[in-house]
Amino acid sequence: IIKMFANRVSRQLFYQNKRLFSVTQKLAKAELTVRTPYRTIFENFAEYTRIYVWTIDGLLAIGNRSNPRVYLLPPGEMEVTGMDKGEGNNFTGNDGKLIHSGGWLFVHENNSIEVNFVDASEKEDFDFDKLTLPDGLESDSAAGKVAAQLQEKTFKRIMRVR
Repeated sequence: IIKMFANRVSRQLFYQNKRLFSVTQKLAKAELTVRTPYRTIFENFAEYTRIYVWTIDGLLAIGNRSNPRVYLLPPGEMEVTGMDKGEGNNFTGNDGKLIHSGGWLFVHENNSIEVNFVDASEKEDFDFDKLTLPDGLESDSAAGKVAAQLQEKTFKRIMRVR
């Protein structure tokens, strides 16, 4: 009887551990982190409802319990809706809208969202009148040509958002 009980317990432990293998503990509410190389706009911030962002496939709405994925973000606008002031919110504006020059968005398995931008600014602080098309002087080198093309594409996309 003792041997039978020991076998049964060992099988239960084996199957229980097998079920829990590689399972990531999920956060109760999705936490948002938005960074640029210069500053952190949101850090582990959970007091928001949803993120709206343009990807190369179209407009995307990301909220709590979204599927884990990686998205490439072309230059454009990102909006964080339903946000409250709280810990981890370094956003100075009230509308939750950002203008960015491209980046990546990661939805992790643990229900956290990480956005890395090349550069970003709050939309209400962004000066659309200072945007210019690239002049031909900097596009003499190969790197300058790539930078000029990127600047032109960014200009066109941001002017569409305006």
